[in-house]
This record gives sequence, structure tokens and C-alpha cells, in this order.
Amino acid sequence: MEHKGTVKLETPRLVLRRFEPDDLEPMFENCWRHADVTKWTSYAPMTCLEDVQNNAGMFTEKWLLYDDPRRYSWAIVEKASGQPVGRMFGMHPDDNIEQVELAYELGPDWWNRGLMTEAVEAALRFFFEEVGLNRVFAYHAEGNPASGRVMRKCGMTCEATLRRAGRCNNGIIDMVCYGMLASDYIKKAAE
Repeated sequence: MEHKGTVKLETPRLVLRRFEPDDLEPMFENCWRHADVTKWTSYAPMTCLEDVQNNAGMFTEKWLLYDDPRRYSWAIVEKASGQPVGRMFGMHPDDNIEQVELAYELGPDWWNRGLMTEAVEAALRFFFEEVGLNRVFAYHAEGNPASGRVMRKCGMTCEATLRRAGRCNNGIIDMVCYGMLASDYIKKAAE
């Protein structure tokens, strides 16, 4: 296993890259200002640009640093528009068992077009083929089944529902856990 940090990834319709300071306003407009996005997050809803930094702690000088090879934080940029429309991040890398937790958000104007599936597949490919992880897992709120559909389409397996195990802006929620092992990824890639 070798951590590589947030490297640029490309899919047919997307570029996954490091965030830049100029991404703040389009990310807010395209994604974070929408209650349908933030209701499933644990950070406070954002009603203005200042909330992104002050309430969510994003786009600060420290947040924009990419000097740690264990930090995975991608802007999801639509190639057609050149706009950042979402984000994906690998959280809590655990070198002991060679795993990372995947999380993602996408602006509602880009839902139901297969874009998030495309982005997650790129991240799984990167984590298994480039970093050499053993396991990637992700949670979604039980009340947000669209996120689980993305995980299933990418070949992840539903492992458990943790009852009343998480909190988001909708309150205390059941968390559904999906996972993929390196062996699952290799088998799926061979199909």
C-alpha cells in the first residue's frame, strides 16, 4: 500500500482534481446551498459563502493544503461546463487494515445522470489499483437510498444497517454500510 494523496483522475465526463480557491463560489452555488444536499451532511447548512468557511470549515487555508499523501479530497468537475459540481473524499485512512471510508456530494442539477457512479468508480479504481487498499467502505443515511444505488452500481456490497448510529441535519439516522474488498474489485474488473 502506498498513499498518493489527491491526484487528478479523469472519466469520460468528469475530472476529479484538487480544490482551488476559485472553486468556492461555484461549489456553493452548484452544491452546498441546496438543502437537499446538506440535509444528509453532518456540517451545518450553508446559506452564504461565509458559511462554507465559518460553519463547515472548508476552503480555509489549512483545508486547501494538499501536502499530506493520506489526504483524499477531490472537486468533481463536469468537463462540459468546467464547473465543480460536487466533491468526493476518502476519510479516515486506516493503514493497519488498509482501508478508507468514501463520502461524496453532488449538486442536485447533476443528479440522475450517472455522474456520481462514474466518479465513485474512478475513486475505487484509484484506491485499489494505485494505492493498493484492501477495503473501501461508505455509509449512507437510510433515508437517502439514491446514495446506496450509486454504491450498488459500483459493485459495493451492503454489509449492515447500523440502527440510529449517525447524525445529520435530518437528526439521528440509521446508517447503511456498503463495502468493497480488493478481491471484489478484481473479480468485478474481470467480468
